[in-house]
Amino acid sequence: MSADEPMPPAGPSGAAAGDRQLPINLFTQDSSHAIPQSTYLLPSSWRRFQLSELINKVLQNTPEHGAKPVPFDFVVEGEVLRGSLEAWVKKHRGGEAERVINVEYRRSVMPPEEMGRVEVEDWVSGLSLGRPGYIMLSSYLSHVQLLPFSSGSTAQPITLPLPSLLGATCCTYVSPPSVSTNIRLAAGGVDRAVHVFELPSLSPEAASGKEIFTLHGHTAPVSSVCASSSGRELISAGWDGQLNLYALPEEIPTEHQIPAEPTSYLPGQKKRRKMEKSGGADGTSGQVIEGLTDGDVGEGGWRRMPDGVMRGHKGRVGGVVWDKDEAGRVWSAGWDGSIRGWEVESGAGAVVRQGPMDKAMLCIDQFSGNGQLATGSMDRTISLWDTREATSLISLSIPTTSPVPSLRCHPTSSFTLAAATYSGTVQIWDVRSPKTALFSVSKAASATAEATRKVTKNGKVLGERLLAVDWDGEVLVAGGEDGEVGIWRARGE
Repeated sequence: MSADEPMPPAGPSGAAAGDRQLPINLFTQDSSHAIPQSTYLLPSSWRRFQLSELINKVLQNTPEHGAKPVPFDFVVEGEVLRGSLEAWVKKHRGGEAERVINVEYRRSVMPPEEMGRVEVEDWVSGLSLGRPGYIMLSSYLSHVQLLPFSSGSTAQPITLPLPSLLGATCCTYVSPPSVSTNIRLAAGGVDRAVHVFELPSLSPEAASGKEIFTLHGHTAPVSSVCASSSGRELISAGWDGQLNLYALPEEIPTEHQIPAEPTSYLPGQKKRRKMEKSGGADGTSGQVIEGLTDGDVGEGGWRRMPDGVMRGHKGRVGGVVWDKDEAGRVWSAGWDGSIRGWEVESGAGAVVRQGPMDKAMLCIDQFSGNGQLATGSMDRTISLWDTREATSLISLSIPTTSPVPSLRCHPTSSFTLAAATYSGTVQIWDVRSPKTALFSVSKAASATAEATRKVTKNGKVLGERLLAVDWDGEVLVAGGEDGEVGIWRARGE
């Protein structure tokens, strides 16, 4: 099997007649699937299946040994092997077969499988899968909704309206997953405030939730919100270029920190009715859609000002994420092309990484295993930032098909992420093979999409640009301008 050992019988899926032998160095970063390090002489006609079969034989993952074979993918010099070894040698080495070919193998990522879709009344601006069985979404209809999606569930959506009609831009859970009662969640708004709600529980029989805090301090729409692992602190980022820190009291206060401010100068504050487009045969206007009548707004919560303000970005802040290893640090990505690390306690800017000034970054997330940051940009790229290196800027740039307004790193893998794009597709990437996305899925191109349906219930073209994505390691969700949330089963590791 190695260069100084005879090859074992190849079997029915082995070498074709006239095959030449190629020196292959097979290796993996997964110690549980490592085989003895050596240079293997393998038939040039072999593809992914035969290579995977070889590794399983060496690992004794066969029915004879009471084990199930494991599917593997193979990456040759940063590119996923999609044909034969011979085809790769001809393409990249002009057919030269003397030099050793380094081939990394890793457990296969299975293609996403569509589970369903949910239509809502307006653009989806934010998504969260922070609680099993529920999709939390924010909408430009100015509310937050919790949608049950587990099979057989008959529970009704939980709707929490904002106190203005300008729209919600993002959402997140504030309470950690271990909290099952008095669950707090938050949404940022175009009204420049962060709205914190509290739900007695997620049980259908529970009382409805209400807004308990209205967090002020921004002078422009809020673009992103994230909470600490304890749920006691919240960070918001805005188009005003600043990040605000709020320490949330456990006990509900009895007075406001600031007086109410007039909202009449904000655009869109007039009373409105959303009408169905088609009128009656008698020429009358359409009916008012339930839930969208005048006055369908929340009451607002106790008004609070930030406990700390962080300034440094030269322009809008696209996203913010709490560091997954250091509880006292958050990271932000701005339209000025920079990412910044902030000390939460002091508000000081601890790390600055300045990329190209025209690289407007719309979102940011962090891999859990290695601390690497990932950002999505208007210039149609995903960038990786290794902040552990004192002088490094962008460590890897991945080209995509269109701007990336939202991305999510896999919660346990250090290499896979999902990105929503303005082209209406969700791309799953393995950053170790950045030339081609592992998978691309789209609601419009779905196998279950109705051939005759071109628009969603809010009149938008099916498959228009996406604005939000989330991934909990088992389920992937994405939504955007067409007002529809796509749901896929996707493990990604």
